[in-house]
Amino acid sequence: MSGKSCSDQISIMTFPGVSRVWIDITTSLRAGDQANGTTRVEQSLSRELAAVLGERLAFCRYGSTGFVATPAPDFSQRAESRPDTSGRARRGPGASHLRADRIDRRLERAIRRASKRILVRLLKNRRANPFPGAAAGDLLLMAGENWNPRYDYDLLRSLRRHSGLRIVALCQDLIPITDPQFFDSAEFVSRYRAYVDFLLRDTDLILAISKATATELEKLKRAQGLQTIIETIRLGSDVEAPTSILAPLTAPELVRHPFVLSVSSIQARKNFDLLYRVWKRFAECKPPGFPKLVIVGQRGFGSDDLLWQIAHDPAVKDRIVVLQRVSDAELVWLYTNCSFTAYPSFAEGWGLPITESLSYGKFCVASDKTAMPEAGQGLCIHLDPLDVMSWYKCIEKLIENESELREHERSVRARYKPWSWKDSAQQIANVLATFRADTKTLELVH
Repeated sequence: MSGKSCSDQISIMTFPGVSRVWIDITTSLRAGDQANGTTRVEQSLSRELAAVLGERLAFCRYGSTGFVATPAPDFSQRAESRPDTSGRARRGPGASHLRADRIDRRLERAIRRASKRILVRLLKNRRANPFPGAAAGDLLLMAGENWNPRYDYDLLRSLRRHSGLRIVALCQDLIPITDPQFFDSAEFVSRYRAYVDFLLRDTDLILAISKATATELEKLKRAQGLQTIIETIRLGSDVEAPTSILAPLTAPELVRHPFVLSVSSIQARKNFDLLYRVWKRFAECKPPGFPKLVIVGQRGFGSDDLLWQIAHDPAVKDRIVVLQRVSDAELVWLYTNCSFTAYPSFAEGWGLPITESLSYGKFCVASDKTAMPEAGQGLCIHLDPLDVMSWYKCIEKLIENESELREHERSVRARYKPWSWKDSAQQIANVLATFRADTKTLELVH
């Protein structure tokens, strides 16, 4: 990636053969205040693509009968709002409750699938248009959780083949395929395989968010003898600036106590268990004033046991703070005031918390797997996520050797090349502008 920002390039004004670009914002509209990494990507690109493309961009959502146009969203209000926070993690539901929840979800999905089959059959009989707002040659950009069961891939295939709609999809990772052990649902893994198969066979262009993800896609593409176009883009790392910066109300002690920050959904793949072990060891040999660990993220696959241990382990009771929901104003405060960040994940499509940390001038200790060294740009220390002792020694050294940490920070601030969501939107616009499209073909022109 060159040091030149996409925003420095000439803005794209024309899209040969493309009348309009539609962006699907279904994930964001259904998320409410339960934002995650995918939601942030979709919302950030929606906001910045609107600025880059102007009237050429339209918004849509996916419903039971297909896509419908929707007004331009205002996601800024959600960013500013302060959702209810849960503070320190509490014990998750018992196994019986989890089983009941899973049965309820399976029943709900079965009903949804049956209803969808009936609706699709009725629509076919009535020759209804599943995307009445789109015209032949329009382009549909899908950047959300398009592996969700609500999406009917047969309907999408029909749209592309018979209506002349072009489909461009953002692929964040292939982790459910390459590392299925991190997911507690065989049904989800199977669904994700179907989603990736759809991307490779039935879209006109895949936008991979890292070279590592693009490489995995290329392997699958070659193995199946397919010709899908795969382009690599880079995600922005700037958090939309809130009108104010606030310390988390549920953890007021952080205002006066140093802390190390780790931001991500709390699931087995993210390897928070390693950080728990490191801070448990610190609790055995370090004074009470030693920096706390602050984990920011919502519950995910495989997190219940770890969160139970953190909440009930007397040794780390005052050493680890878990914030499952914070506003953007609080997140900015946490990044701004932390000593440094830690990200020991086993696998990532990119590693957005790494680049967010660097964008705030904060040094990051991160995993050395998949795309994370790519996200770190040579400015982080990358360690084996299985090597607990290396992480312990590295974090201990950074905390106890302030001059070394400050040198790392100076290097980050001098060498980090910022990449905003505006840059990402412009990069996507530049890629789309290289297309020649008609109602039958879509060809990338280099």
